[in-house]
Amino acid sequence: MAPQIRHRLDYHRGSVNSAIFDASGSYIFTGGQDKTIRLVNSTTGDLIQTYLGHGWGVQGIAVSKDSNSLASCGGTDRAVYLWDVSQAQLTRKLTGHSQHVDCVAISDNGSIIVSGSFDKTVRVWDTRSSNSPQALLQSLDESKDGISSLVLTQTEIIASSIDGHVRTYDIRTGRVLIESFGGQPVVCVRIVAGGKCLLVSSMDGSIQLVDRADGKALAAFSGHICQSYRIQCDANDSLVASGSEDGLVYVWDVLRGDESGSAKYRLGGHSGIVNTVEFHPSAKSDNSKGQAMLSAASDGSVIIWE
Repeated sequence: MAPQIRHRLDYHRGSVNSAIFDASGSYIFTGGQDKTIRLVNSTTGDLIQTYLGHGWGVQGIAVSKDSNSLASCGGTDRAVYLWDVSQAQLTRKLTGHSQHVDCVAISDNGSIIVSGSFDKTVRVWDTRSSNSPQALLQSLDESKDGISSLVLTQTEIIASSIDGHVRTYDIRTGRVLIESFGGQPVVCVRIVAGGKCLLVSSMDGSIQLVDRADGKALAAFSGHICQSYRIQCDANDSLVASGSEDGLVYVWDVLRGDESGSAKYRLGGHSGIVNTVEFHPSAKSDNSKGQAMLSAASDGSVIIWE
């Protein structure tokens, strides 16, 4: 059965640029063009808290594993924000990027934030440092164009770039471990399959599942539209999902990834560009029940699917 709409959330005015579950899946954080971040109960759909302080639309958000710390970036203000989740208070504002900041990632305990900017750099910040200049641990400048998405693990930083590459860095030394995907601008990268694979989405409307061991593409998915926007995607063990510029959510069967355009589902419900999708943490298991996925769009809506 195709996923059904459980809740439709309309708490933002204007585009919802980013939406994520916390590690437990109990809560959703959403960031919008209206300069706000919203905290929502994923089970009931109720609005719990609003975070105010951004001077421009919120482009990226990330939450620590314990859900105590929230990182966000506001695009044109060229800064990275750190929030106390429970108090809804801005605790740090990290500055240093020379152009707008589009994506952030945060460590499990909230001590490290990684940010990616149109200034072509990935910056690594120590949130325990007392001031912004000392908080900057590294500035990684190998990219030839803007940084589009980030993944942070205990040992690595994975950054996708509009220059057509995905770079994997050793978090301690900043050394580039892997450089790949020359060609079309890459708009999203995710670690999937228990860390064994990368899911890579490009601006030619293609998504590839890539083996991290040898860099070979295991499957490819297409049919959605990604030509002008940083459309975000996600995957679990059996499904790949992506937003699309045509207002639909596309879902593919991983095992049928060799069939071009063979989307298992095309889900309607939004009336604008679907900017991002993310599977519920429990949906990372094939045997999961309940909430499956969220999607967020330029029409100001967030949909929780099950």
